[in-house]
Amino acid sequence: MPITRSNRREFLRAQATVNGKIGVTGYCSGGRATYLAACTIPNLQAAIDCWGGNVVVNDPSAITPKRPVAPIDLSADITAPLMGLFGNDDMNPSRADVDKTEAKLKSLGKNFEFHRYDGAGHNFLNYHGPNYRLAQAKDGWSKIFAFFGKQLG
Repeated sequence: MPITRSNRREFLRAQATVNGKIGVTGYCSGGRATYLAACTIPNLQAAIDCWGGNVVVNDPSAITPKRPVAPIDLSADITAPLMGLFGNDDMNPSRADVDKTEAKLKSLGKNFEFHRYDGAGHNFLNYHGPNYRLAQAKDGWSKIFAFFGKQLG
């Protein structure tokens, strides 16, 4: 069966090695895409946003026909449990952006958990990159596996 946009979930769920539950995760722009997926794809069981920038849009000129809405404005539609990992030294998302996202999710009563790391910036889990931080990465990876284990079984 060719995989198309409309049958991806069904394809994934039909694989012999899965239990029918679907979780998504993304890093950087993929973290933003994960947040958007959590807002727009029904029947996800888990989503992990790792330092996804531009969930909060502070510059109105960033709203364009290709990006017509800030992901944070779609937060009411999140149905999956959401986890976020963020470095406190990151500039995108900044601490203030993470605060805004957290406040929005709290006000909506969403099932989420955010973890923030001092001494870490963008991409701190990537052991090949200059921003890798061993202690923060070890803790972050343990949280990722625990979250997916709990949500996806």
